[in-house]
Amino acid sequence: MKSLCIAFALVLAAATLAIAGTTGKIAGEVKDSQTGEPVIGANVVVEGTTAGAATNIEGYFVILNLPPGKYNVVASAIGYNKRTLSGVSVSVDLTTKVDFSLAQTVLESGEEVVITAERPIIKRDLTSSEA
Repeated sequence: MKSLCIAFALVLAAATLAIAGTTGKIAGEVKDSQTGEPVIGANVVVEGTTAGAATNIEGYFVILNLPPGKYNVVASAIGYNKRTLSGVSVSVDLTTKVDFSLAQTVLESGEEVVITAERPIIKRDLTSSEA
């Protein structure tokens, strides 16, 4: 019985080590550099991967399941300049905190685009007359 308990304890310890974390995460906030208000819906992307997130109503984001290493993290939003932080280090089972402060910019369009909608004379899906 004693050897069965020891064997069970060894199997349980091995299973615990086998499911230990192998990834880390990046979390932080994106704020306006002038007002300090959160930037809602900003995109935060880890370059060279498919990982990324959008900020919530409080300007907070979390990017999960990143293998350990050094990354470039890019934050962008409409109406703001893009900002890149280089050399962000991700470690196993740890959260790396990255905060962004984005400066506002003016979006300019080079030319005006005018779209004119045309109504067809005959409606092919109309099954009755219309006045």
